[in-house]
Amino acid sequence: MLVFHVFGVILWVGSLLLISTLMMLVADEVGVAKERLIVGARRLFNFSSNIGAAVAILCGALALAASPQTLERGWMHLKILLVLIMLAAHVRLYLRIVAIENDPGSASRREFAIIHGVVSALLLLILVLVFIRPF
Repeated sequence: MLVFHVFGVILWVGSLLLISTLMMLVADEVGVAKERLIVGARRLFNFSSNIGAAVAILCGALALAASPQTLERGWMHLKILLVLIMLAAHVRLYLRIVAIENDPGSASRREFAIIHGVVSALLLLILVLVFIRPF
């Protein structure tokens, strides 16, 4: 179960990082190139990000169900909170892609750079918690 959980996390977070990078480029493009970046980001989001998130969360929940004593650990509570924040970043990225599909001129390089940084920081914090288990 943990192998599938880690696979889902890699697919999910990797897709979010790639999509946020693609969307940073949208602000600098015009015409067909801009449209293709937006369509590509939306397709990647619909398939890779959503599937990765579902696999990661489902397999993580099944792993916790198989080992419920892990929920007694403080680091796991913080990890779950960070995953919820990652989900909020996931939803925010989706909402911005939808908004930019309707108004391509509203793309902001800065906003997607911030999302990219937040996702990266969350991944790093989650990895520290999982490997070090500080409390």
